[in-house]
Amino acid sequence: MRPACASHLASTLGFMTMFAPATLGRGIVVAPGTPPPEPWTEAPRSTISTATLNNPKNLRKLIDNLHRYWVSRTPHVIEWDCAATALGTHETDERAVYELPTEWLPPLERLRFLCFSNNYDARTGEAVWWWTAKAAHLITCSPSNSADVVVDGVDMWIDGGPRQTFDLVLNHPVVSYESIELARPRVLPQRAAVTGALATDQREAVEHGAGAARIIAPAGSGKTRTLTERLRYLLEELGVEAEIVTALAYNDRAAAELRNRLGVDRSLARTIHSLGWEILRAARPGLDLIGEMDVRRALERFVSVPRRSNTDAIGPYIEALDRVRSGLVNPETVESERDDVPGFAAAFEPYREHLYRRGGVDHGEQIYGAIEALIRDPALRTRWQQRCRHLLVDEFQDLTPAYLMLIRLVASPQLNVFGVGDDDQVIYGYAGADPSFLIDFDTYFPSAGKHTLLTNYRSPGAVVTATMNLLSYNKRRINKEISSTDATAAADSLQVLRVPTDTMASEAASLVATWCTGGGSPTDIAVLARVNAALLPVKAALADLGISTNDQLTAQTLQRTAARALFAWLRVAMRPEAISRSDLLEIVRRPSRGLNRLTAEYAPRRRFGLNDLGRIRGQLDDKPARRWDEFLDDITTTVAMARSGDALATVRHIITHVGLATSAGGLDHGRTNAARPSHTDDLIAIERAASIHRDLDTFASWLTDALDQKSDPAGVVLSSVHRVKGMEWPQVVVFSADAGSVPHALSDDHEEERRVFHVAITR
Repeated sequence: MRPACASHLASTLGFMTMFAPATLGRGIVVAPGTPPPEPWTEAPRSTISTATLNNPKNLRKLIDNLHRYWVSRTPHVIEWDCAATALGTHETDERAVYELPTEWLPPLERLRFLCFSNNYDARTGEAVWWWTAKAAHLITCSPSNSADVVVDGVDMWIDGGPRQTFDLVLNHPVVSYESIELARPRVLPQRAAVTGALATDQREAVEHGAGAARIIAPAGSGKTRTLTERLRYLLEELGVEAEIVTALAYNDRAAAELRNRLGVDRSLARTIHSLGWEILRAARPGLDLIGEMDVRRALERFVSVPRRSNTDAIGPYIEALDRVRSGLVNPETVESERDDVPGFAAAFEPYREHLYRRGGVDHGEQIYGAIEALIRDPALRTRWQQRCRHLLVDEFQDLTPAYLMLIRLVASPQLNVFGVGDDDQVIYGYAGADPSFLIDFDTYFPSAGKHTLLTNYRSPGAVVTATMNLLSYNKRRINKEISSTDATAAADSLQVLRVPTDTMASEAASLVATWCTGGGSPTDIAVLARVNAALLPVKAALADLGISTNDQLTAQTLQRTAARALFAWLRVAMRPEAISRSDLLEIVRRPSRGLNRLTAEYAPRRRFGLNDLGRIRGQLDDKPARRWDEFLDDITTTVAMARSGDALATVRHIITHVGLATSAGGLDHGRTNAARPSHTDDLIAIERAASIHRDLDTFASWLTDALDQKSDPAGVVLSSVHRVKGMEWPQVVVFSADAGSVPHALSDDHEEERRVFHVAITR
């Protein structure tokens, strides 16, 4: 039962003789055993005791209940049964960041806010409204006999609840405590409405009222427009001050789009890494970012791993670093889960300390280091919490545990987060992203409102139906029924073409050419694949047709380990009478034969032929000699295959019969995700390219020239699925939708692989 309205009298210090009306939802804090004043006699009652403060589970429950009262403006009574200074501590935590649970926040910080932000303090017997007292120090005002303060001759209420619209309360306007803290007493509007044209579900999300909100925004549902209009609504309609609003986008492109749409500066719409980096540099001025080569050199100081042929010994340690700092997994757990990072747990902190001593940190430290700084330094935390009172988060489904913790830390204690995302588009599981962050949003942001955008404005009905069928096999998701505005589109708006691997790239290029000659613009077309390297033959095929592409593929791809070995084998096979020392050292390592040292010792410095290699055998002991014979047999059979002049047959022979596929598998061993192309992906792509241009003599130069063609912004887009989430085109080819690619061979999370495929076909 809500207390009845009452008139209100205040002194300069905020002492009350009567209380504010129930509309403002104020509660009261009383001493133990003290009956509350009449307006709260039937209000819910909570107790803060020493026992509660010392019991984390009960304390969390109390805080979440008080948070719900605050958001819903439920008048309530808090009985203060502990020391007066019990909440005075500004908490720090010396634990490692990965030791903290994802849902962790400084509990006393939240409890302190929830006790006194929208509650009278009557612990001493006289009720005090502290915002009146604070206002006296921050703005020019005087006590009011009918509200809280008088500002410029106007009686006003100071609201301590969540920001929202307010009708006049007892004929007086209302100002938010947020405006008082900024010393700018801006009156809350009596009503606010979206001015732009929005669908009903979008408008309801944009006009969400008090507290946090979860917006489920499936592909094509107008996510960016909804987020943009919410930001505009806060700034222009609700009158929230820009310096306490921050919109976080997942990447620079999305952040720039937000800024451009609203004409706001970089501090208001930014990436989460930009936020973390600024926090970290505020804590540790002068830091620089270092690149991967510096990371590798630094790691080599702290881990001792033998170098092995066909193996990137340091790569697994870089993945392990990401798992700890993005996924907040204990280094010992990470090391125990893998067999390729011995000594990682012991090296983790020394590696980080070394980076800070040198004044340069790596990419992953931007978020992890920012969290560490915030939990160690309450003053720093308070400054950033003031900056992030109203936090909008785009692509919420892409958050990792570390991102989520950083967001909650800067959004605390109000936790006023407007999170927009789609649990069906969680495709960064390798980095720790988890559908549960959206599914269980209320766990992290109590009393959050929930909105779902249910119309796909981008995809034809056949595509929407197919994606709903695909995703229905996933167990961990929010059930939703999506409709299409293009439900009557032709059935062939979604086609599945089953073609042999040898003709796949040519078929894709032919389809693109048909679209282009049919009057379509190249910029209206995208060819997408699970990994970027898979598109190598498509770029080459389109180059043959004179069709320019917008891509990130270059001939540098051919310098990756397995691909480099393949072309070394081709050169040896094509000119066995003039083998270079570098090519010999390359092919003897891949596939590995245990002959690297001996080959380096005996191989001539000049170019040489097969006869010279045969003479080397006589200098070897029995076991190495047998391996050398096998090596020469592989060279001989490859030379014979090359005499056919058939690039595809020769490439396939090297991959399959010589055993380069096995070597690529060894290079990929230990990788637990498909965040980047595998060496096997590279070999498959080159084999498919050879099926397009089968002349062996010119194959390497043809492919190199095609890949070195400059990316053209006016060309057909070629991209991995992960790079284009949030983008769209009228016509899309999803290339290499076959086993090993979708689902990818390196991924054992088939639910996520379905989500990746869903993102691809809804572009």
